[in-house]
Amino acid sequence: MTAYLLSRIGDPIFALTMGVTAAMTRIRRDQIEKSPEKASEIGYGAVVQLGQKRLQRWWNGDFKDL
Repeated sequence: MTAYLLSRIGDPIFALTMGVTAAMTRIRRDQIEKSPEKASEIGYGAVVQLGQKRLQRWWNGDFKDL
């Protein structure tokens, strides 16, 4: 019998949540290091907006030739 931390469905959801949270924290920290004078303006909302802009650029094909 396979051992699960939470459940068969809960484990992947937990892993996805932890991965997204870790990525957002890392991106936020990198943005604060790039521009410390704007540190108070850089929140998780700004990280989500940055991600949306990058995703839209990828969807439009801006990164094809990279």
